[in-house]
Amino acid sequence: MAFAPPYRTTPPRTLACCWLALALLLVGPVAAFDTVILDAGHGDHDRGAAIGYVYEKHLTLDTARRVQELLKKAGLKVVMTRSTDVFIPLRDRSATGNRYGNAIFVSIHYNYSRNRDGAGVESFYYHSSSYTLAGYIQAYLLKRTSLVNRGVKHASFHVIRETTRNPAVLIECGFISNADERARMMTGEFRNRIAEGIAQGIVAYRKAH
Repeated sequence: MAFAPPYRTTPPRTLACCWLALALLLVGPVAAFDTVILDAGHGDHDRGAAIGYVYEKHLTLDTARRVQELLKKAGLKVVMTRSTDVFIPLRDRSATGNRYGNAIFVSIHYNYSRNRDGAGVESFYYHSSSYTLAGYIQAYLLKRTSLVNRGVKHASFHVIRETTRNPAVLIECGFISNADERARMMTGEFRNRIAEGIAQGIVAYRKAH
């Protein structure tokens, strides 16, 4: 989805430990929450990033559904901005993010780079109160997938900028444009690893309260 600058390749397990340690170091009071709003990016005519018949809209929905099941097993309530292949305007997604109290908002995406060399996962926040949530999810994504760490970054994506009532992050779960990552993300086993990373990061963030 986003075009990112060149990155350095560093052992992902080491970076996962670093991000988790940083998140733990910087964590302030984490607002208690019992609801997770999952936002599967794109939908219907908005395919998102695409190579051939591999569409971002399908990957995000499948991943969000997997995260939903894992979070329910952990005892959390889950709200989906979309549960089928439909188009949801950005303003409606952020409105859902603001509708619930005691909640967090997590928007799930897959990335794309024109030069086909982009690789790895990255987590975005806009409001400073969302930084720690992004750090936790990034750390556990790295731990579960062993992909390149592209970092936790500030960005002004609509859904995380306009979701103001709750912590809100946007996660890029790998590059559709990268042949190796695309081959992995097309398997249910790897999408489950991504879902586990997101869910485990959310649960760990909640336990920090």
